Amino acid sequence: MGTDTTASPLTRRRLLTLTAAAASPLIASRAYAQKGSAGFTTNSSKAASALTLVVPYSAGGPLDRASRRLAQDTTSIAHMQVINVTGAGGSTGAAMVARAGARDPLLLMGAAGTHAILPWLNPQLPYDPLRDFQPLNLVARMPHVLVMRSELAQQWRIQTPDDLLRFMARNRQPLRYASAGNGSIGHIAGKLFQTLTRVPLQHLPFAGAQPAMSALLEGSSDLMFDNIASCLPHIRAGRLKALGVTSAAPLPMLPGVPVLGESIRGLELTTWFGLFATAGISDAQASCWANAFARTLQQPAVQQYFDAMGVIREDLRLQDFAQLVQADHRFYGQLIRNNLQLS
Repeated sequence: MGTDTTASPLTRRRLLTLTAAAASPLIASRAYAQKGSAGFTTNSSKAASALTLVVPYSAGGPLDRASRRLAQDTTSIAHMQVINVTGAGGSTGAAMVARAGARDPLLLMGAAGTHAILPWLNPQLPYDPLRDFQPLNLVARMPHVLVMRSELAQQWRIQTPDDLLRFMARNRQPLRYASAGNGSIGHIAGKLFQTLTRVPLQHLPFAGAQPAMSALLEGSSDLMFDNIASCLPHIRAGRLKALGVTSAAPLPMLPGVPVLGESIRGLELTTWFGLFATAGISDAQASCWANAFARTLQQPAVQQYFDAMGVIREDLRLQDFAQLVQADHRFYGQLIRNNLQLS
């Protein structure tokens, strides 16, 4: 059961074909048509065949870790393989799933980035985030935290958001903030911070969250808006100082860390990640998959795993999850069009 990274030669050839065909809907469709139907039976103990879960981001990140845990513990699906298909801010992997046929669907661990943010930043996005997917399950919400190196925070006597604002008002040189790249949620949070405070920041985009975090820890950047699952281990180890959270309420895993919106009115951003199938699958199949993953997410051991990551669990399935995706799509569209110049 679960994740298998030692697939057969035939399976590896098919996955390589799919990856190479991400830019061609016709080739990708033909490649997966050879596999046969990946249907899901109504008997929770059996599934007709294997499923492939695409993670559109690098291995080792929160979405990758969550995907592999779900694949491992969703035993009502006979076999599930997790693959990482990275590139273009997550759109390469998302496009692969969008282009798979309904008879042979792939699954995607999508996120606010792939479904609510990228569509407003790239008019040539090779998929429609609302039409080309069947939402299955919200896996977790993921607040972001404004962090800086603990040594630097101590040196500059910055312990709270108000301390930071006072320091920045006195300091003529803009502080540098790292992000996972142009258009990432960390970039958007930094731009929103600038818009609301009118305090300049220098944006340092990197090719992913891990290089951005390395720059912060090494001292080549000063600040970062990072997701809780990524920065929590560094906060607990004392390497990073958490100045504030972007959620509407304080986080239990960060006692004493204030809500940024209390000092900077309007600074509230919480992202999410969740499971999607290719559009066009039957309602019965979508319901079976959604219920299977929901059962896994309700297992105590899985809940403890996600709690340790620092993410916020919430059971939204099918239409309820679809409504969240649509609402966030509108929210980020309005935010980016009206308030932010992401350059």
